[in-house]
Amino acid sequence: MSLGAVLAIAACAPMEQPGADEYDTTLANVDTDRACFFTREINGYSNAPESPRGRDRLYIATGVSERWLLETWGSCPELDFSLAVGLDARGSTSICTGQMETLVVPSAIPDTLDRCPVRVVGRVIEED
Repeated sequence: MSLGAVLAIAACAPMEQPGADEYDTTLANVDTDRACFFTREINGYSNAPESPRGRDRLYIATGVSERWLLETWGSCPELDFSLAVGLDARGSTSICTGQMETLVVPSAIPDTLDRCPVRVVGRVIEED
């Protein structure tokens, strides 16, 4: 499974949106203003530094040179060991800053997937 292929998986039960103060968005190189990317532009992912509150983070690569920071909301134990992830965008063609989405991670149990709630923190600003 590749991140470039957004998975068409049935939507999870709705979950309560965390408050803005629940996230550390003080990163100097992340633009947290509302912006969006198309799911068809996703072409990779990489690990990002853990948040100060201990939440896992990852970068999603889109287009030629754009990256977005996502942060887990809750446990996502298989993420550290996964070679591939996907996003269940619930049929949407775009994903925007501040949205909660579902990260799909292959489990250690064959033919099963873990689902981890993630928040799109913002677009990474590349320094020259």
